[in-house]
Order: sequence, then structure tokens, then C-alpha cells
Amino acid sequence: MKNINLNSNNKNHFTVDISQINNSKALLPYILFKKMEQFAVFAALPYQEHISSKPTLSKLNILKNAFLNDKLQIKSSVKKLNLNELQLSVEVIKNTNDNNDIICNALFCFSLSEINMNQAS
Repeated sequence: MKNINLNSNNKNHFTVDISQINNSKALLPYILFKKMEQFAVFAALPYQEHISSKPTLSKLNILKNAFLNDKLQIKSSVKKLNLNELQLSVEVIKNTNDNNDIICNALFCFSLSEINMNQAS
């Protein structure tokens, strides 16, 4: 695994727009999930030559709603990396007046090809 770039923290921002909300002006859950899943795939790019599966959702906690024009930050960190699996924790945070409200967090898992991992060692 020496040749793998272990950049374990990634961040991205987005603002909730009108096409992403329901009648109550709350962010649609499937939009939130898709943003998180896409970010997990982006965060896993340094490992892409070793990944042998699409991301699978292992855990999802929706804690609060986000609303129209909310500015959200998505960040990830590597929770587990071994010869068989990569686990990425993804968190969505709403930044408000020196306060960070966690909107949602999830754990995405990727299967790794052991053959490629052994070649990378």
C-alpha cells in the first residue's frame, strides 16, 4: 500500500437551490444522499485503481433538515483501509454563525481488489 496517496480529508461546498427542495423548502433526502454518494466516489479517487465495487451505504444518519439557500459543507475521512476494504465517513455540515450543525453523516464502503493491492505494496 506504499504507493497509495493517503489523502484522508476532503471537503466540498454547495448551496441548496430551488430545484433541490420540497414544498416546505427543505432539501429533498434523495438529493442529500446523491450528493454524499457522489462525494464519496470523488473522495475515493486516489484509490480508484484498487476499487473493485461501487460504493455501498453501510450507515446513514439524517439528523436535521437543510433548507433553501443553506450553505452546506461535505467532508470525508478514511475510517478503515486494509487489503480488502475502504470505508469512508461522509459528513454534511451547515455553517451558521460560528456554529457547525451536523445535518447528516454516512459510512460508504468500497471493496478493494486484493491482487492490485498486493501489486501496490
